[in-house]
Amino acid sequence: MNLTEQEIVRYSRHIILPEVGGRGQKRLKSASVLLAGLGASGSAAALYLAAAGVGHLTLWDPELLAPQDLEGAIAHTADRVGTPRARSAAVPLSRINPDAAVEPLDRDSDVIGAVPAHQVVLASAGNWHELLSASLSAGADLILYAAHGAVGAASACRRGQPCLACMGEERARSLSLFPEGSGAMAAAAGVIGVMAATEAIKIILGIGQPLFGRVLVYDGWSATFHSEEVERLPGCPVCGRF
Repeated sequence: MNLTEQEIVRYSRHIILPEVGGRGQKRLKSASVLLAGLGASGSAAALYLAAAGVGHLTLWDPELLAPQDLEGAIAHTADRVGTPRARSAAVPLSRINPDAAVEPLDRDSDVIGAVPAHQVVLASAGNWHELLSASLSAGADLILYAAHGAVGAASACRRGQPCLACMGEERARSLSLFPEGSGAMAAAAGVIGVMAATEAIKIILGIGQPLFGRVLVYDGWSATFHSEEVERLPGCPVCGRF
């Protein structure tokens, strides 16, 4: 898939990077990414992936846009309150990147069934056990991310690497990957979404050190980051099958 002259100009700041180049930008254009969850973190991730030139973005969210979402979910505007979040988020993504195929799924769509058609899945909503199993089965890479208060975390899962099920849900929850409640400081949730988008871009390009087998935790209250390793659990009920 070649880049047009307009795209070469648009993505020139990517293309001059030795880690990306023209070949990497073509990979982004050819990539297909599924985003499950278009709240505060998911909005930030989606906007940056569209701006970066990802060619196909599929959006799913089980919720309708509510007034309180506008405090942090920057892909949405007040005139779209009451519409499905996925359909609402598709509007700015298509405007940011008119060349991208942006596909909002219905709220009751089978998001698990949509996984195999995508290279990377970003999930801040949905059943993480099912999304993880479906991603590993399909050979897709999964990025799980979440925020609560001013604390959040992100991790990546790939077949052959330890997964979050190896860590156990209780430990993962303690690291803010599956927080209780839904309140989050808008800017902190945005940090987590940008982290997730960065991981997706690295995975698509095959560069850097993605968060496979690691959890990266951000604490906005203390302005600190720390990374925790995930050890492979022999006989893990999820990744042990692949």
